[in-house]
Amino acid sequence: MEIFALAVLFILVFLLVKRFAKKKKNKDGAAVYQEALVEKWARAEVSRLLAARLEVEEADISATLNGNPDPDLVTRLERTVLQIEVVYERALGAAGHADVRVDVKLESGDVERSTKRITWAELPVHVQDEFAKTGTAHVYRPWAFPWQT
Repeated sequence: MEIFALAVLFILVFLLVKRFAKKKKNKDGAAVYQEALVEKWARAEVSRLLAARLEVEEADISATLNGNPDPDLVTRLERTVLQIEVVYERALGAAGHADVRVDVKLESGDVERSTKRITWAELPVHVQDEFAKTGTAHVYRPWAFPWQT
């Protein structure tokens, strides 16, 4: 019975990951590629940050976040992580660039953080649009584990 439940869980996680891997395309398809690069980087950083915090292999967390979930690791991640957010901000003093930050807020109150500078063209189109419409300095996007969406 437990094997059947694990098989069903694995299939559901696989289908969810597959569903969200297909991003909506704009007319020229460029936004899909750019968004995938930022998401890939964010997922890698979440893996790296949480591996250090949980003292587990980064490859194990990466495999879990990429659709091959380890039930014990999923439980540990859910007990450890309160919220994950990807923050896009205008780079001060660097025209044509933006900073992308991954904030991993932990149940303990600590925050693990990683930042990367990218060119404005590398921003997802929906983020560029929000910057243009609002004139804000920051755009916040929640980031969920594949099995939570």
